[in-house]
Amino acid sequence: MNEAAIWGFLKSQGMTDAGVAGLMGNLFAESGLNPKNLQNSYEKKLGFTDATYTVAVDNGTYTNFVRDSAGYGLCQWTYWSRKQALYAFCKAIGASIGDLDAPQVSHERAYRELQERPGGTYDYDIRAGGV
Repeated sequence: MNEAAIWGFLKSQGMTDAGVAGLMGNLFAESGLNPKNLQNSYEKKLGFTDATYTVAVDNGTYTNFVRDSAGYGLCQWTYWSRKQALYAFCKAIGASIGDLDAPQVSHERAYRELQERPGGTYDYDIRAGGV
């Protein structure tokens, strides 16, 4: 189900089939296309599963999401500013950090990051169909 939702969204943004396939291949390698994926090596360290981590961050019982360096989500974001942007946006719209369906969460956030890097992957590979 996640595959179809992600593919449909990326195609609706004008990406080529090759661009979508390339991006989805990378997302699959990072997270298995699971928007609630907590980096496996951090599950034992933090004492959470994918589901319990997501719930704890969403309900505020775990407060170190931004700075814990654990990869999370489709892109396995580890850097604090990326996790902070995801967290702040989700809180502002009342969505879960692992919600694939909420606007600009997970796959949309990844797409926006690609666009925000001038001269990067989006410009040369995805939009042009070079992937």
